[in-house]
Amino acid sequence: MTDVVTVIDGLDLVVALADGHVHPDDVSGARSEAAAVRARHGHLGRTLVVALVGGTGSGKSSLLNALAGRPIAEVGARRPTTSEPLAWIPEDAEPSLPQLLDRIGVHRRITQTAFPGLALVDMMDVDSLETSHRDRVEELLPEVDGLIWVLDPVKYRDHLIHRELVAPLADSAEQFLFVLNKVDQLDDDQVRAVIDDLRAALFEDGIERPRIFPLAADPEAGARVGVDRLAAHLRERMDTKRIQLAGVLADVRRSARALAVSAGVRRGGSLAFEERWGALVEASAAALALGGGGRGVVEEVLCGLEDFVGHLSAEAGGPFGMRLRYRFTPERIEREVDAVTEEVAAAGGDPSKAAAVAAEALQRRLGAPMREVVWERASLAASMAGLVVDVANAEAALAEEAPG
Repeated sequence: MTDVVTVIDGLDLVVALADGHVHPDDVSGARSEAAAVRARHGHLGRTLVVALVGGTGSGKSSLLNALAGRPIAEVGARRPTTSEPLAWIPEDAEPSLPQLLDRIGVHRRITQTAFPGLALVDMMDVDSLETSHRDRVEELLPEVDGLIWVLDPVKYRDHLIHRELVAPLADSAEQFLFVLNKVDQLDDDQVRAVIDDLRAALFEDGIERPRIFPLAADPEAGARVGVDRLAAHLRERMDTKRIQLAGVLADVRRSARALAVSAGVRRGGSLAFEERWGALVEASAAALALGGGGRGVVEEVLCGLEDFVGHLSAEAGGPFGMRLRYRFTPERIEREVDAVTEEVAAAGGDPSKAAAVAAEALQRRLGAPMREVVWERASLAASMAGLVVDVANAEAALAEEAPG
């Protein structure tokens, strides 16, 4: 099923084909639209991709298991258990999601149907001695839609996490959620005090309004706490992303329409060139072969060719029509036809041979260069038509995933 990545790739192709052939303002607008979408942080696809990051024993894997409702990730309390990242992804994920996971080196994957629009990536522990783990989180941030920082009541002020990770990335705070896990180990007053202190620490990091979720993903006794609230927030984020992507697709559709109108290809691009040109060449070649180079016959052929270019340029309209008129002026057509008559005369008196020579010469001297212009237009029209189909398919996929 078509995804937004395919649509933006298609818009890039259409912009490249249209550049120089349609109004520069339309090209610039479409190019800016594609660039703006590509420049956004996050996964450019229907799935909301969220990474779980945190220190050793903070409960990232337990949180993933709690959201999944079943054991997915191995849980460890004292050592870095998550040595390799694990992705929990929708069963029918769009093509761009596996491509993203390949690109960021997440090869362990488990499919799920519980959250059709959500992918969770359980990353390695960021407070281990492996500095590459921290580097990987920094590289990951532009690729995912959000990060859930999983903290615990003991190490929630870990200077390594705050100083080396959260604070330097504070400009991306809109992508962050903070989970204070294991609150079952505290009483209510302690929970409030820790949350207040965590909020103060995050403010020092440059995050003015952090979103903090207290929960117990794997309590020692009793039911889980706060997991449903976090799950509801993630579903809300999924819906928000769906709305944003619908807006992106609508913008792409408008850009494509503007380019199509400017290029004059909303009704297709071939102009039935091959059929019309073939009939004209056959008639013109026969006339030149039988006319013996007489000026009256040549003038008749010239009129037919000039009329053909005039009608073709009028139907093409816009820059393509102007290019046809500019490149195939009456003066050029006359020069080429005069050269064709010389080739016909050199072929001898056999009418069938002369007609074949005339047809080949007309194709070579006028048909081939004219075909280049026409098929540039046809290629642009076909690419635009394909883009419109891709947009419709992507919109349909978003609609299917919308909550009932």
